[in-house]
Amino acid sequence: MNRAPANPVLLFPGHGGYLPGGLQEFTDDFAGLPSVLERITAASRAAGGPDVAELLTDRAAPTLRSLVDDDPGRLHLAIFATELCLHEIYTRSWGLSPAVLVGHSLGEFAALVAAGCLSPETGVRLIVERDEALRSSGLRQGGMVALRADRRTADRLLAGLDDDHTVLAVDNGEDQVVVSGLAEPLRRLAGCAADAGVEVTWLQVPYPFHNALLADAAARFSAVVDTIDCRAPEVPVHSPVLGREVRRPADVREVLASHLVRPVGFRDALKSLNAQGHRVYLECGGKAVLTNLVRSARELDGAAAPGAA
Repeated sequence: MNRAPANPVLLFPGHGGYLPGGLQEFTDDFAGLPSVLERITAASRAAGGPDVAELLTDRAAPTLRSLVDDDPGRLHLAIFATELCLHEIYTRSWGLSPAVLVGHSLGEFAALVAAGCLSPETGVRLIVERDEALRSSGLRQGGMVALRADRRTADRLLAGLDDDHTVLAVDNGEDQVVVSGLAEPLRRLAGCAADAGVEVTWLQVPYPFHNALLADAAARFSAVVDTIDCRAPEVPVHSPVLGREVRRPADVREVLASHLVRPVGFRDALKSLNAQGHRVYLECGGKAVLTNLVRSARELDGAAAPGAA
């Protein structure tokens, strides 16, 4: 992996950031990595959560598809743990000083921990409690589809579908948006999109995230968020859920409490960062999901995305 310039924007992905055994190559080279994993493991056990170290360090670990189907809670904690470990490597071992932190969907949790808004233990507890709230909601029949189209095209398709529970959940850029909803309307939307010549990809997710369908789970989780200690960020954080910078503890709570039902404006976040002069991005995830979006963003012509783990 190439070393990045000293002040990148660090990106923390959602589901697309999982890679079985994605940290295996780092386990021998970075002395601090085992201690990070041990801290996360201890915090998860204290919160009644799963052990995820194997998912990060063993290439034979379960795939994304199997975890989505059988153990989404373990998947979500593994994504969070991967991001904290890579943040530790980039900042402690490489000596990087990130200019801004940006989380995408679930990645907002790791970004807030990395910024000092939450302790790692609080972050782990929130991931575990979030999954309990989602399980309690009983809503597993929904999903998400990515459309290779812009927001205007997606809005036209959604208007033709005329289903209030099928919504634009994520705006990633000029050529990718994500729609969330129940299974049957999503199938109809996918058919309409294909007829219109729009490429459709069904995402491997266990719930229809960023949708009011999860309002019950969001209310349950919000009650947990009300009990935590949080602080203003020590490093700038731009939240695609808020559509602006996180400045106060109240902003931290708003991100956490509302992220299940609010849309993700990643495209607008990139536009804002580009306007501020940021050109270098580094991903704290198992794949180059977000850095690929940066590369393809028309607003960021000439921006550099140095790589992802």
